[in-house]
Amino acid sequence: MIMNKPTLLAMSVSAFIAFTATPILAQEAKDKQPPKEESGEGHSHFTTIPATVDEIWKQIHKQHGKLLSVVAKKDLGEAHDHAFAIRDLVKALPAKVPAENKAKTETASKKITKIATDIDKSGAAGAQKATEANVKKMEAAITALQASLKAK
Repeated sequence: MIMNKPTLLAMSVSAFIAFTATPILAQEAKDKQPPKEESGEGHSHFTTIPATVDEIWKQIHKQHGKLLSVVAKKDLGEAHDHAFAIRDLVKALPAKVPAENKAKTETASKKITKIATDIDKSGAAGAQKATEANVKKMEAAITALQASLKAK
């Protein structure tokens, strides 16, 4: 079977399209999936970030109250939801605080992110005392951050 140039060219173009379109379409499908959380468990958390620093702090305290409540009830499966909500809210602060507070807010955000992950791990393990200890660390970190932002 002998192929002429137009047929050979058409087959080459078709093959090129097939081999390049598949990875592009696969990447587009992957991009449309919701992001996975840092915990690696694929449990997504979406926290609405308020517009102002004061509103963010109100939400942080609300989530902290819920965190205390679920841990007190020994409902450790819910603890990570509130810990990660606090993490997300604190991560939003550096973009909204005055420039002179940005660095310390970012440092505190990293610490609170680690504590939230620790709460997730201890809660998933059913470790009540460890989760309570991590919640106390979270409370101390939140209190310290808020005090440092108020101090001038």
